[in-house]
Amino acid sequence: MQPSHSDEGSGNDGKHWHPRRELHFGTADYIVTGAAVGVVLSGALITPSSRQWRGGILFDEDVRDTLRIGSLRGRYFVRDMSDVGVSLASTWPFLVDALVTAWWYRGRADLARDMALVSAEAFAIAAAVQGAANLLGTRERPFGRLCGTEIPEKSVDCEPDVRNRSFFSGHATLAFTSAGLLCANHLGLGLLGKPGDVLTCIGGFTVATATGVFRVMSDMHYATDAVLGALVGTAAGLAVPLLHFRRAAEPTAGKVDVRIGPVGRGIGLVGTF
Repeated sequence: MQPSHSDEGSGNDGKHWHPRRELHFGTADYIVTGAAVGVVLSGALITPSSRQWRGGILFDEDVRDTLRIGSLRGRYFVRDMSDVGVSLASTWPFLVDALVTAWWYRGRADLARDMALVSAEAFAIAAAVQGAANLLGTRERPFGRLCGTEIPEKSVDCEPDVRNRSFFSGHATLAFTSAGLLCANHLGLGLLGKPGDVLTCIGGFTVATATGVFRVMSDMHYATDAVLGALVGTAAGLAVPLLHFRRAAEPTAGKVDVRIGPVGRGIGLVGTF
């Protein structure tokens, strides 16, 4: 018997972790991501038209009356909280899931790299759709009606490049893109095990929902802006990684393979495990 050992995978929790699936990021994905980033940058540099779409639709005004913070200082505080929420959500797939969990904890630098690339593609696509809608929709933010009264007309908020970008919420789009990515990566790859993966998925959507609500409370967006951002972000966050999943190879560690083969001048059993 001539055994040979093959231990694949590493990590602080053991040496035999294998993801449920693998990710594949190819040349076409680099092109799609680059094109999407180009759209995002163009949308950020171009000032929306002065012909803005004003006012709420459907349930917008009722929700605004219910959720909007009464004081200007209070609205600014909640706006800052929404910035914190989208910052946390946007960095988590890269710094925590890819860098800490996949690379450091699970010992899979290759998986961490592909997770980061797929996440970047999802964010770029979602942001490109939102940026194009900003320019084409040219919707005045809810607080726009207060410019010249409660809000000084010459303030930064009342400039067209800020005032006319309500449709649809970029914060909600990015936060829900992150939530979709967290659910797809954790439930699809099994990064932490079932309890941790489910809690991470729930936590991602909790932060995203709070971020979207904060945008309405701060008078930065109408409810329909936040809802549409949530739908676009969730679709991108779930669909992009799902399109990149590949069936993982069966792990070989722990399996025994015994064969009859030549040993010296005779024959014997040769095994690998």
